[in-house]
Amino acid sequence: MKELDLNNKVAVITGGTAGIGLAIAGIFYEHNCDVAIIGRESKKGNDAVREILKQNIERNFSAHSQAVIADDSFCDVAGRNSGKGMLNPAMNMITGNETETGKFDSAKTDKIPSIKNRMTFIKCDVGLREDVKSACEKVLNDLKKVDILVLNAGMEFTEAITEVDPENWQRMLDVNVSGAFYFIRYLADSMIANKTGNIIILSSVAATTGAGGGIHYPVTKAALKGLMARINYELLPKGIRANIISPGMVDTPMLRRKYPDNDEVNAKLCQQVPMGRIGAPGDIANLALFLASDLSSYICGQDIIVDGGRLYYRRPPITPQKAQK
Repeated sequence: MKELDLNNKVAVITGGTAGIGLAIAGIFYEHNCDVAIIGRESKKGNDAVREILKQNIERNFSAHSQAVIADDSFCDVAGRNSGKGMLNPAMNMITGNETETGKFDSAKTDKIPSIKNRMTFIKCDVGLREDVKSACEKVLNDLKKVDILVLNAGMEFTEAITEVDPENWQRMLDVNVSGAFYFIRYLADSMIANKTGNIIILSSVAATTGAGGGIHYPVTKAALKGLMARINYELLPKGIRANIISPGMVDTPMLRRKYPDNDEVNAKLCQQVPMGRIGAPGDIANLALFLASDLSSYICGQDIIVDGGRLYYRRPPITPQKAQK
């Protein structure tokens, strides 16, 4: 569908090396978007870039059994010639050097029809303001602009209210709230100058239910709604809109740290969802693609829940009672 095409757009995705963020990065790249993935760990970032490129090649390069990228066509993660890159769909292999930022330059891969957009990884601890400032400077230096900002990075601790560690409380505020704000702070001027910007914030149904880890999680996720509201209030007249996606139970590394991936556990989890399954990162990524596209151009200030109906589902069901006369 042409309206879902993100050609000539640049997206920055925080927390993009795994789970929901990785799925969003992949679907944006699939729809012709230049993508900058933000994450704390270089290896995960480089692996994410390679995974997305490999998937894209497998989709679009099936007519060729093998392609070897020349030394001047394959860049290592700093954008330098690695001199040892090979792309081989038949072997499902992409190799290259690992550093702290990742870039595949479309200008150097134009002979490979499957690699037509830029893919960058930038190492950044979202909970550190100076890291965020530096990451934003790198994005604007390498990609020149930002059209879409996906604020997905987040963390949680499981602690009872009476046992919350003050350091954990502060760390959650730094990552889940302040980190999101600072990306807006340092990228908004570029969006304003271009008179366009689309900000997609990942919150959680925990902001409504209070569930999910310790008290710091729903508190910090609820704060994002105020962030979204102010963006629209102040920046919408300047061409910048914002929406929230609030996932429910989604099969991500964060979920699996609490619930092991086995048949017994999964069956119990599925019983809590009317649709009978755990959400997939792709379920969230599909909505993010819609919100990033021109199809959603009149939508702003919305908090969209994606949870398979779990929020309003109760087991056992409540039997309606007749009103007393």
